[in-house]
Amino acid sequence: MGDRLHPQHVSDRFLWLAYLSGLPPIRLHDLRHGAASLTLAAGVEIKVVQETLGHTFSAFTADTYTSVFP
Repeated sequence: MGDRLHPQHVSDRFLWLAYLSGLPPIRLHDLRHGAASLTLAAGVEIKVVQETLGHTFSAFTADTYTSVFP
């Protein structure tokens, strides 16, 4: 087994890989938001998205991710 990774090291490495790939700077956490928003836009039930993200309450998930769509 390998050693545990420090979260900042993973974030820094992701940013570096995005830079090397010619992509704009984006935080690793932004991918989570994008995936949640796109999943909801595709019609997946809020409860499924809530459980996937590990949120305790679906109201939090709805408040956080449904505001980006009309």
